[in-house]
Amino acid sequence: MKDGLDNLMGAIGDTLKTAPTLYEDSLQPTVQEVGKFVARIPRAINAAFSGLDKWILNKEYNVDETKKLLAQKLENVNPEKIVEPEPYVAVPAIQAISYSMNNEELRNLYANLLAKAMNSDTKDMVHPSFVEIIKQMSPIDSLILKEISQSKFLPLVDLDVKEYESTNLNIIPTIEKIAQRYSYPNVTYISFTSYESILISLDNLLRLRLIEERFSLNQHIPQSIQDSSSYITYKKELQNLMVSSNWKYNESLHSVTLSFLGMNFCDICI
Repeated sequence: MKDGLDNLMGAIGDTLKTAPTLYEDSLQPTVQEVGKFVARIPRAINAAFSGLDKWILNKEYNVDETKKLLAQKLENVNPEKIVEPEPYVAVPAIQAISYSMNNEELRNLYANLLAKAMNSDTKDMVHPSFVEIIKQMSPIDSLILKEISQSKFLPLVDLDVKEYESTNLNIIPTIEKIAQRYSYPNVTYISFTSYESILISLDNLLRLRLIEERFSLNQHIPQSIQDSSSYITYKKELQNLMVSSNWKYNESLHSVTLSFLGMNFCDICI
């Protein structure tokens, strides 16, 4: 064990002896360029963390801003009904809102939650899981959930085309097999963000159990969807694939609505 330690210390000593030479080599043009590149990395990291540094410096400011928001939310509440919120709701909510002060949508969700937790009439309706739910939401999630809450439901249409192959069998005369299929699911009238963002948000809201799917027997596509650029573009694209009678185009209407959890969450936070 002693020999191993002696060897290690000896190697460190040899490295220290050659250090001046290594330093001189760094003055060579090629090594200098590499050094300049490496030096940019800490600067890039510092730039990436500038927002977090600002948050740390402004933590007290953010707490004060939160109090101002709560004053606005509670201005029409009888002062006698303003009570101390439960710590298991207020502490994580105050911590989380300080991270979201630069985003109006998320900031309002937390502020509404805190305001309801400080109102004796609504305090018992505030579930501690609501804080964790907001943490897992994006601003787009919030906007889509607000749209569903205001409209009561969000109509969606699945567009697809299938190419069929026909196979003749003795027992069953004809069995249609799908050779190819192209589709655009969950096309809707929402236009404030991209189609891909809408799909991600709907999946996330379903995962959080704030919304649930409903299937409609009425196949009439709402005019709001028919007029949307997404519907027009994707329908045309799919129909252009139908180069023979083996191709069939189909539209399937369904919707999403608030779940019971979603209704309570919206009552408190939206």
